[in-house]
Amino acid sequence: MKYILYARKSSEDKSKQILSLESQVSEMKKLAANLGLVIDLVYTESKSAKLPNNRPIFLKMVKLLENTKEDYGILCWKIDRLSRNPIDSGKIQWLLQQGKIKAIQTSDRQYLPSDNVLLLNIEGSMANQYILDLSKNVKRGILTKIEKGLWPNFAPIGYLNDGKGGIVVDRIRARYIKKIFKLYATGNYTMKELANLMYDKGFRSRGNVKYHKSKIYKLINDSFYCGIMRFHGKEYEGKHETLISKKLYADCQKVMTEKQHPKKKQPHFHFRGLMICAKCGCLLTATRKKNRYVYYYCTNGRGGCSEHNHYLTQKEVIKALSGVFDHLFINEDEVERMHDNSLELLINHNPDNQEYLESKNHLLNEIKKRENRKEELFNLRLDKKISPKDYESRETIIKNEIKDFNDALKKLENEQEVVLTKETLELTKKFFLAPKSMKKAFFKISLNDKQKMLNQILWNSEIANKKLAKINFKEPFEALANYAENPDIDKLRRGRDSNPGYP
Repeated sequence: MKYILYARKSSEDKSKQILSLESQVSEMKKLAANLGLVIDLVYTESKSAKLPNNRPIFLKMVKLLENTKEDYGILCWKIDRLSRNPIDSGKIQWLLQQGKIKAIQTSDRQYLPSDNVLLLNIEGSMANQYILDLSKNVKRGILTKIEKGLWPNFAPIGYLNDGKGGIVVDRIRARYIKKIFKLYATGNYTMKELANLMYDKGFRSRGNVKYHKSKIYKLINDSFYCGIMRFHGKEYEGKHETLISKKLYADCQKVMTEKQHPKKKQPHFHFRGLMICAKCGCLLTATRKKNRYVYYYCTNGRGGCSEHNHYLTQKEVIKALSGVFDHLFINEDEVERMHDNSLELLINHNPDNQEYLESKNHLLNEIKKRENRKEELFNLRLDKKISPKDYESRETIIKNEIKDFNDALKKLENEQEVVLTKETLELTKKFFLAPKSMKKAFFKISLNDKQKMLNQILWNSEIANKKLAKINFKEPFEALANYAENPDIDKLRRGRDSNPGYP
């Protein structure tokens, strides 16, 4: 009887393999010499055995054993070298039972067609269970790592694996990555132009080749560089050092969207959207005449508005809108009085933190309970005790609860941190006195800055006969305008009670 020596090394497990292919072959040849076995063929391959029909050399050996008329045995280091899945294990067991394989010799025992098949079944099942357990542990480890904000895979370009389970910035390539994002955000470069420009400046892949436009596109779309890790369709907050800000990343996505869906550039009118016709309630729009002069007028969206034909020049609009600041003026003596009253309240204030600490501990305990539930749910999914659909729905519920408790905790901490100081009182005082200086600056700043200033304080304003008729302020300017119209300090501060608060 001749033997086929079969040696296998798992390609996914290079560092933890029991013996290398060369060592397996060498040891099995020594064993054959000691037992007087004749080796006719030597088959070796580097393939995982966890999937059926995944090993061409193994399939070649099986086909030979099925069709040959010669007597062959198999020589291998362990049974798990032949198979780690039930389908390939079944093939080997069936060929052994049918006598197509006359014997299987391993380093520690021999299997014959006349033997009880139970032992071979058990060892094959143990090899298969090892793969299942390994897969479950790997998935659990990866998910745990990513939820902690750590990247579990090979580091993206611009980063390096540190050999300790973490990643560090690749200082050589990181500067190119930053430059790519900054240049693309300007909207003046295509992917191809960036690829060529960065290549000329010395940017290379880890394989020292050019980073082509397809890879530049993938790089710009990767939120990993601003601290957001995407894994299996979900997003996680990473703890790695970021190369760019989230704002820069968002700007690049905006540019990419606009390049993919270009829109016709429309003329920009700084005060459109800030004015409403007092007569019909329609917005005032604008037009440009002779490419120089800007005029605002009622859109007459409802029809029949006589103001539709009355045009306002841009100079008239600026004059009318400058009047919004007049509705925010407060007497300086009144501001001083409010400041002194608030300072007195600050000196006498002595907050009790016991209630805050109890509330915070309660929220932290609830968050911990849900985290434990999520871990238990994940284990049930790994053990296949619940369906994917049930797992997704339950996980969503738990995550929503965790988010709600985290939001409540953040709100609680923010409220606790809002401690009135003399500095904040001075800032509040400046806020009340700011409208006068804002109006003075309004006439000197650019049109863009005028628009920004008005957008900060206004929802819109109604215009009648080229003048302000009504103003809709944003908070807190609405409260300021109401007070300026009807001074009453009690409208701007809480009344005293058993637990006095701040103004």
